[in-house]
Formats: sequence, C-alpha cells, structure tokens
Amino acid sequence: MRMTTTARLAALLAVCGAFAASPVSAADLGTYGGSVKDEYIPAAPASAVGNCYFRADVGYSGSADPEVTWPVTDATTGDFITDHVRNIDMEDTWFAEGGIGCGSGSRGFRGEVTLGYHGDRKYDGEPYPWVPGPCGIACPPPVDDPMHTSITTYTLMVNGYKDLGNFRGFTPYIGAGVGIAYNIVDDVYFTDNPALVNQIHGDRDIAFAWSLMAGVGYQFSARSVVDVGYRYIDMGKATSERHDTAGFVNPRVNIDDLEAHELKVGLRYHFGQADCCAYPAIK
Repeated sequence: MRMTTTARLAALLAVCGAFAASPVSAADLGTYGGSVKDEYIPAAPASAVGNCYFRADVGYSGSADPEVTWPVTDATTGDFITDHVRNIDMEDTWFAEGGIGCGSGSRGFRGEVTLGYHGDRKYDGEPYPWVPGPCGIACPPPVDDPMHTSITTYTLMVNGYKDLGNFRGFTPYIGAGVGIAYNIVDDVYFTDNPALVNQIHGDRDIAFAWSLMAGVGYQFSARSVVDVGYRYIDMGKATSERHDTAGFVNPRVNIDDLEAHELKVGLRYHFGQADCCAYPAIK
C-alpha cells in the first residue's frame, strides 16, 4: 500500500514538473483571463528573409562644374603654357534608375543594386587663349577657343541604407553607395578659332563612382512604398581620344569630378511574405 502511494506521488510530481517546464506566452495568459500587457504588439522580425523589393526612380540631376584640363603650348617654341580650362559650364539633365533590394521595412538596414542612366548633358569650357605662329607686329590678338562636347553616363551601384523608424507611415533614411560609372564623351569641337576646325573624337571610360543619400519613404499599401530623396553622386572622370577627324594627334581632354546633386521620386514594390514591409508605427 505504501509503495503504491509513493508511486502515485512521484507520478503527480512528474506531471507538475512537465507542465511547469512548458513555455507560457502572453497570448496564453490572455486565454485564461490575464495578460502581461494590456496591448500586445509583436516584435519586428529580426531577419529580412523574404523582405525584398523592386524599385524604379526618376529625377532631376543638377550637374556640378567638373575639373577640366587640356594642354596648351606655345605655337613658336612648343613650350607648355597651361592646361587649365576656365569658365566651365555643365548642363543639368534627368536620370532614371531601377534595381532590386532586400532589408528592413522601417527600422534597420537594407541593401540594393541599381542600374541608372544619366541623360546627355552639354559641356562648355574655355581653354587658355591661343596665339598663332610668329608674325611680328602683324599678329592678331589672342583668340579664345571655347571647347564643347557632351557626356552621357550609365551607373551600376551597390547601395546600403539605414531606415530610422516608421512615423505614422513615413520612414526617413540615410544611405551611401559605391559602384562604377560608364561615361561616354561625344566628339570635342571648338568655336571662335579658325585654327581649330577639326573635332577630337570622344571616348568611353569606366570610372569609380560613389554616392551619399537621404530621404523618406511613405508606405501607402501593404507592399508599396513611395520614396522621395536626395543624392550626391560622384561619377568619376571621362576623357576624349587623341585623334581628331582629320587624323591628327592632339592632347586628350580630361574631365574629372563628374558630380551631381539629385532629387528623385520612386516606387519600391515589395514581394515575399505578406507582412514584408509593415512594422508597428511609432506614435
């Protein structure tokens, strides 16, 4: 009889121990009439698996004036004078971009890869005044020879962002990017100088590019975010060829620091899990 009572007591203790070891959540407590909090908000998922998106943007690119050099020599001695080009003006343009990314919807980090196109932008500059060969007192005054061309750029960028939180549907962010720029220079031609009638052929260069970004996204549906932002981008350098349309060899035109300040608006469309980009808002 005593052995039976002991066995029953041991079994009861085992059942109680198993029940105590099982996890009890806030939702479980609520089922039995209580809760550890009056309002339970599930934590944002730590993983970004499935939280990916396509994006497309268009915008205005305000070109900064680049640094341009083109050597000028003395027509008599051949001595180098200067390669400084002054009065530089680079035309503004539009740009379009598309890509794919993954990461947080409102708080945390995300990354993306984008392919962009910067439309043709005209460049004007003024090299050092050119003086004709020896002619004594009959020499005409120095002739300015404004330089003209245009540049088109494709970019391939890898971008990283920090989303700063969801404030009633608005998510501000900061970011940076690195990549490559494919710069296409059109033929270089000169005006106001009868001695420079040939055009120097343009060239194509691949250059290192980088950018800094800031903006805000607004989530207007479960999967769609409107993105309005600013970007500073440096698209590296570009050059001309040395041969001109008559077959003569010339110094290269070097165009460095192809920079722009840009305003853009775009759409990020998320795919994957249903709650991919909706986090509890910060009130």
